[in-house]
Amino acid sequence: RLCRIVYSKHRWVQFFWLYVIPIPVQLVVAFIVLCPILIWHDVTYLPNEYYCSPAFTKTRGILWGTFTAYGLPLLLLSLIYLHITIFIRQQPLNQTLMVKQRQKRDLAAIQRIFINVALLLVCGTPGAILLIMYFIIGIEYPLTYRIMWVGPAVSMAILSIQMIFMTPQLKNLITIRRRQNRVTTLHVTIPMRAIATKQ
Repeated sequence: RLCRIVYSKHRWVQFFWLYVIPIPVQLVVAFIVLCPILIWHDVTYLPNEYYCSPAFTKTRGILWGTFTAYGLPLLLLSLIYLHITIFIRQQPLNQTLMVKQRQKRDLAAIQRIFINVALLLVCGTPGAILLIMYFIIGIEYPLTYRIMWVGPAVSMAILSIQMIFMTPQLKNLITIRRRQNRVTTLHVTIPMRAIATKQ
């Protein structure tokens, strides 16, 4: 959206490779950002859960993981969409109808993305509350790690369904498919032929 709205007049944003290269770059950056947790040896085996994860007792690792999973993406998204919103607000009022409609669509897309981000944050709230409780009380709730994983699982399921309703193209496609596959019953009376019987 940033390239499409703010830098739409630049030709380099129209190249296909611009949208392909960031995918491996993002994977490499994610690996580098998560490396400190491995270097600090904050990933431990959880005997009650049967998998490895930064334990709550490793404060530095759990705070770094929370920052990279929630804080950093939210900060970057907020800065990008703040820049987009300011750019759209600074546009002159005497624009063509087509440009106004495009800006309206872009703003609607931004609002949908913010709703998705807010949903992800809400699903991560139980884990954050349990983490704060651990730092205050010092006692780890037995089901903490399981509750923490419920948030991402539920949010992925909700986002998959929500994407259909919030993307007009997907919604229209599914509506058309439903209409094509619908079985309708016909209420037509069929006249019965009288059978002549010999007396």
